[in-house]
Amino acid sequence: MGVERARVLEIDSGGGVQSGYLVDDRLVLTVAAGRAAVRLRPAGSATWLAASPVWSSAAGVALLELHDPAALMMPPGRPRWGRITGRRPVAVAAMGFTPATAPTRWARDAEHFLGHVVPSESASMAVTGGPAGAGMTGAALFAGAELVGVLVTGPRAVPVSALAGEPGFAALLGGQEGLAMADVSTPATAFPIF
Repeated sequence: MGVERARVLEIDSGGGVQSGYLVDDRLVLTVAAGRAAVRLRPAGSATWLAASPVWSSAAGVALLELHDPAALMMPPGRPRWGRITGRRPVAVAAMGFTPATAPTRWARDAEHFLGHVVPSESASMAVTGGPAGAGMTGAALFAGAELVGVLVTGPRAVPVSALAGEPGFAALLGGQEGLAMADVSTPATAFPIF
């Protein structure tokens, strides 16, 4: 599937604007948005929709639940989940919104980010390229067709493989069988990758 513009959301949590990504018909993956209700809108739309936090991680990632998922008129679907493996940087892409201290009344369109993540055994990955996501806090990070992380403050991303082990995340998104994770890596070549 890869990143889909129609699933990219702008989120107003009362403390500024951030990005999010619709990962099924009602759940939005983003960074922690507090405990209160928030509002969100699709890229290019001026209409705000209500949502509430339903899960958050110690790493600062959150899932929001739309109050009226039918308002988005999105077909059901879920991303393919991926785990970065190997030692070489992996090319990634994201779409999201640049920082703003307050939401606008007019529609904003999402911006693109292309870069690399450096594989890591820790609970976060270094992100390189552009100005490290141009501040697209909360944007979903894709390596090809697989969603592999969430951009957080600074040039860092939290890998979904780390989130899959946290209580509640896999239950909300994968059911009893958990999340099916594909391994994503950069194949070895005779030429360096920059």
